Amino acid sequence: MHNEIGEPALARLLALPSGRHYGASADSDCWVMIGRDLRDVSSWAIVPPTASLTFAWGEGGCSLEFGGGRLRMRPGDWMWIDAGFVHRGENQPGSDFLTVFIPDRYVTAAALDIAPIGAAAQRAPKELAAMLTRLAVFLIDGISTQTTEAPLLDTILDWVGNTFAPHEATNGHGAPSSRAAAMLRDREGSRLRIADIASAVGLSQSELSRQFKKYYRVSPKLFRKQVRLALATRALANGCSVLAAAHDAGFSDSAHLSRTFKEQYGITPARWSRQVAGERPIEPTDRVGKGIATPVTTPAVAAD
Repeated sequence: MHNEIGEPALARLLALPSGRHYGASADSDCWVMIGRDLRDVSSWAIVPPTASLTFAWGEGGCSLEFGGGRLRMRPGDWMWIDAGFVHRGENQPGSDFLTVFIPDRYVTAAALDIAPIGAAAQRAPKELAAMLTRLAVFLIDGISTQTTEAPLLDTILDWVGNTFAPHEATNGHGAPSSRAAAMLRDREGSRLRIADIASAVGLSQSELSRQFKKYYRVSPKLFRKQVRLALATRALANGCSVLAAAHDAGFSDSAHLSRTFKEQYGITPARWSRQVAGERPIEPTDRVGKGIATPVTTPAVAAD
């Protein structure tokens, strides 16, 4: 499992003593709980105040029970849980995991299917597991800011919305929107005009926009922008150049990516890549809004 994580982040996790460890963003409500060789707590019950994503990064795992089902996490899996989703769980002794609690504003802005996901688990993609772990390390070390975390969270949420959302949520009238979303994610389809995509799914452009917003909460145009930024962020976090990231994500050129990324996140992709891929903190002058960081009080939760 350890080969799924970058060496600096892994070394930081392995250096933690046995127990639970907490950290929070300097200027948002994003926070993390990391369990290292966890033995003091074996079970829990909780109504989570925000959505969360848990990654079993080392040994052990856990089982989860909730109304209507149960699931099990094994090493290398990650698990999404909606805000307010009542559940109880049990850890295997000696488990290693991390849980990032995601502020509602990030989830609301993401192109997630409108139907609740509840709880779902799957094998974590290697690149995104590394990104989530890197974010957890930034949070535990107190060096995460909105500028650091927003591109990472948007990219991770794009994956969550594309893979965890239940298929039955986009049946009936949702089917044209679902097909349009698939076209917008496709490398060739992402270069089509929105009017052409609307025609391909049998709708006018205005009707597609109306139905699309109903199921994805954003317009087709904004959805395509989010998908492209997510693809570019994955490439940048993996060490690609801005030019290569722009090409892979469907931007017309590196200037187009740089302009869009800075408008969205308040920092150029080149600088974000240098500081995040290099696992160095972003300076306060780069923070969104360039305000003074406000300490965040980590919410109390039931034992995990």
